[in-house]
Amino acid sequence: MEADPEAGVQPLPWQRYTMTDADEVRAFFRATFADVTAVLSEFGAEGAKPQGMRAMLGDVMLHGMRYSARIRVEGVTHGLVSIIHVRDGRLSVSDRRDVHRVAPGQVALLPAEQLLELECEAVESFTVGLPTSLVDEVAHSRFGGDGRRVRFAGTRPVSAGLERHWLGTLAYVRQVVLADLDLATNPLIIGQVRHMLATAALAVFPSGTVVPQPRGPGDIAPSVVRRAMDHVEAHSDRYVSLTELAEAAGVSARGLQYAFRRYQDTTPARYARRVRLGRAHEDLLRGDPAAGDTVAAIAARWGFTDAKRFATDYRAAYGQPPSRTLRS
Repeated sequence: MEADPEAGVQPLPWQRYTMTDADEVRAFFRATFADVTAVLSEFGAEGAKPQGMRAMLGDVMLHGMRYSARIRVEGVTHGLVSIIHVRDGRLSVSDRRDVHRVAPGQVALLPAEQLLELECEAVESFTVGLPTSLVDEVAHSRFGGDGRRVRFAGTRPVSAGLERHWLGTLAYVRQVVLADLDLATNPLIIGQVRHMLATAALAVFPSGTVVPQPRGPGDIAPSVVRRAMDHVEAHSDRYVSLTELAEAAGVSARGLQYAFRRYQDTTPARYARRVRLGRAHEDLLRGDPAAGDTVAAIAARWGFTDAKRFATDYRAAYGQPPSRTLRS
């Protein structure tokens, strides 16, 4: 299988596919987007067969598709919130009330559990499929709520600026994370990327997320924060979401955030980052440049993919650049 030219290398086990008839198109869309009820397609022309590649980043589906002819599908989306970046060609998405015509360079969201009609012509696209459970988890951890499912209110981005934010997030995932085998298979980074994509989707597209209701930590004891801190330290080798941390501590996510601010003057996410920075420091102290150890590899091992920010944070915490620690 060839690598994605935008990624430079091919770290993930991408599955390449070519669809040769309408039944395969139905099967593909049922597995990827929707319970398809109708397909109209121009088959038979040279190069008209849909082609693409697909891979998983944890439970997040990534796939690119190229199709030189015309295809129309209709069905109820399921399981995934899909965000399509049209890189070339023409795509329209209709929910029977509105038609969203997506031009090259633009994005569209396919909400879960809604009847949609998609029509594309000579299209090249890259799609991110986010499990609804992940979107719900991120929304509730950030905004609170009673566990109700998030419902997206439209297929269009809220603004052109936020659309650029999604494209920037997607470019980072493709050009940085997917381009490096160590990053693309690191559980910490996979967890961060999953939540980053879901957070971006909630920001970029209109949704019915629950409005947070401010409330203090009440009678939450310092021992609750200690339990959360212990959980972070015990699982510093992987991404720990706020929801998981709150469950381990036995409080709500918002209550844990308030308690961290009250007793530790920080947030759970910043504390987790501080712990991982400490793990990286320990590895730098033990590292041996002659044996091939590098600052970049050690930083990535603990979930730090931005070398400049890692160096800045490390210097602030330990008073010297990480390269000096490694050489000491």
